[in-house]
Formats: sequence, structure tokens, C-alpha cells
Amino acid sequence: MSKDLLDRASSIPVPRASLAGTERGASNERRLAAAGRPLKICIIGLKCYDHISGSPTLRYLGGIETQLALLAKGLQREGCDVSLITYDHGQPERQVFEGVTVIKGYSPTGGIRRIRWFFRLAKLWRAMKMADADIYLQMGAGDETGMVAGLCRRLSPAKPFVFCLAHDVDCYGLIWAGRFAAETLIYRWGIKRADLIVSQTRTQEKNLKTSMGFPSLIIQMAAKATEGSCGGSACADQILWVGRIVPEKRPDWVLEMAKRCPGITFHMAGSANSSSEYAAKVLADAKTIPNVRMHGSLGRAELNKLFHSCSLLCCTSTTEGFPTTFLEVWSCGMPIVTTFDPDDVIKRHGLGRAVNSMDELIAEIQSLPRSESYEQMSNAARKYYLENQTVEAVARRFLRAFEDLMAGRKSAQV
Repeated sequence: MSKDLLDRASSIPVPRASLAGTERGASNERRLAAAGRPLKICIIGLKCYDHISGSPTLRYLGGIETQLALLAKGLQREGCDVSLITYDHGQPERQVFEGVTVIKGYSPTGGIRRIRWFFRLAKLWRAMKMADADIYLQMGAGDETGMVAGLCRRLSPAKPFVFCLAHDVDCYGLIWAGRFAAETLIYRWGIKRADLIVSQTRTQEKNLKTSMGFPSLIIQMAAKATEGSCGGSACADQILWVGRIVPEKRPDWVLEMAKRCPGITFHMAGSANSSSEYAAKVLADAKTIPNVRMHGSLGRAELNKLFHSCSLLCCTSTTEGFPTTFLEVWSCGMPIVTTFDPDDVIKRHGLGRAVNSMDELIAEIQSLPRSESYEQMSNAARKYYLENQTVEAVARRFLRAFEDLMAGRKSAQV
């Protein structure tokens, strides 16, 4: 990253927002009192184009993309003027989907090697100026975090930057092993300059404070409700797994469980997003196991069909953030059997079973759909979603935080 850019951006004082008072009541029509206009929010979600446009084929599968597209729509319905910056896939410069203005940034493969980063920075700068927002938001650790943070400070006047944690790993200022050290450095530079950091769980809030010294505001992300109900106990022998084919999500565990449970069909939805030896082996091994169904990356309609035909979601991850798929299956009453339980929410609210080993996973998969507890867990899952994770509820929480952020900046300037 350009040291000159970092140094110049660092010299612009931008006060960190107060996290107090975010529970004030809010009406549907949000207005900036001084400007007399809707609050202008720009979300930088480079991989979100297919999600916001409603494309049946998704180039990028992940919770960040789903959540940012839903947040953009939710904020627009709350009266905000919302723009979303995505990758340039050859689409028009500006488009509007469900009231959200989509602005193309840079191509994921464009630019000349060695100076590609500066090409991307220039394209992102142009898109952010075109958005002309009051607040800019970005989610997920990467050099994109530092780019947005630096450019927010170069806008005139400097604009507040909101960063949202996407994964527990983001709390430690490190990015997945194997990435360039420069990317971690740029990420840490960017999160340090965020005016507001949003975490999804108490665990993330605590770990971020302990490891990096930054406070954060807890706001769980939203998921769109799944129409209808899950397959229920009538589909006790149909188990669903959703995720990327990467080591930390342990899809190889699913293959081993399938071998040990020949009477149960395991449906696996997802792809690797990028090629790797691990993914290639998982996909090749899956073809040799008769009770494994590999579905690849699925659009919303196809994924809903799997929700309706399975009894349980199985999660084998070592670590996560707050998986969007958890929220989606809870909305249709599907319990979860998992090795990862964010803030022990599954255990505390009776939304399924949290376990520690493959043997425990297998025992629950075999018994839970046929147990007396299943219907109770199904009802608890649907209730939890409706009370906590609807798009409307989450959008309002973000909007209250944005209003406090703007109020804090205005007070600091007086």
C-alpha cells in the first residue's frame, strides 16, 4: 500500500463514535435533521452483485454477500438512500435494484500486475465519490478494509467508516494463513481507523477488545425468511450441510459420517470459491459415497427446496462468525446439530444440539429427528428468528447506530 496515502489519511482527525445510546426509538422515516434529507449509506460489497440483482447463478457463495445485500435492502426500506459498490462484471455503471443504487467498482481480474492494487484503489475511489454517502460500510477482513478506511478520510469532508466483523478470525487482526502479510497489515491499518466497529457476538466483542484494544457494538446480521417449513421428522433420514469446501469447515467430516451412516442421505450444498487440493479431494471422494449428494453452489430457490426436504442442518466448522445459513434454517423451523455454537445461542435457546466430536454428531443426527424434543426445538428455532434476526429488526439496529455515529461527529465538531 502507498505509504504516502496512509500517512496523509492518518493526519485527518476523525473521532471514533460513541457506542452509547443506540437503543433510542426510531421511526420508519429517518432524516438528518441538519440536512433535511434521508441518511445516505454506501455499502462496499464487491462480491454482492449477483445477490442484489437476483441472479439465479451466484459467482460468490458466502454469508457476507447475502447479509450485505439484505442490509442494503433493509436500510432502503427504512428510508435511507442506499448505494452498493460491487465488482465490475461488465454491467452498466449504475443500476437500481429494489431501490438500492448499485455502482460498479473495479474488475476482480483487471489491472496490470504489480500496479494492480493502485488501479483498484483508483476505481474504488471513483465509485465512492459517485456514491457521495454520509457513511461508508464494509464487512470482512482484507486489504479492502484499509482501502475503504483510507479513502473515507480523503473524501471532502472526511466521511465516517463503519467496519463489520464477519468471522471470529477477524478479531485478531490476522487473515487466513497463506495470504500475503501485506494484506494483514493493510487490514489492521484500516480497522484501527474505523469510526465504528460492529461485532456479531459477545465472543467477537471480547476477543477484539482483548487482542486489538478496540471497542465494538454487537449487532447480529439478518437473513431472509425461508418460505414454508423444513422437512421435519418425516425427512429424518435427510441431512443438510451448507458451506464452502475449505478445511476450516471440515466437509471431509460429512463424508466420513456418510460412510458410517449408510441409511442417511447427506446433502452438501456449496463450492470452494477457489481451487485447492483439499477441495479437489473432497469432491472426488464424495463421488465414491452413494449416500452423499453434492449440489454445488445453489441459488435461493434451489436452496429452499433442500430446506423443505431435510430435517436437520449439520455444521462441522471449527470456527465461524454467525452463519447466515443458521438464520435461514431457523426461520423455517429446522434445528441444527453443530460443532460451532456462536455465544452458545443454540444451547441457551434450545435451537438444536451443540457437540464436540464426530461421534456426538452422528449420535444426534441418528436420534434427534425422531425424538420428542424435535418439535420443541423446531418451534424454538422459528421463534428465535422472528424475534431477533428479521431483515427489518437488524436494519433498524444499524440505523440507530448510524444516527448515533452522525450525532457524535456533529457534537465533536461543535
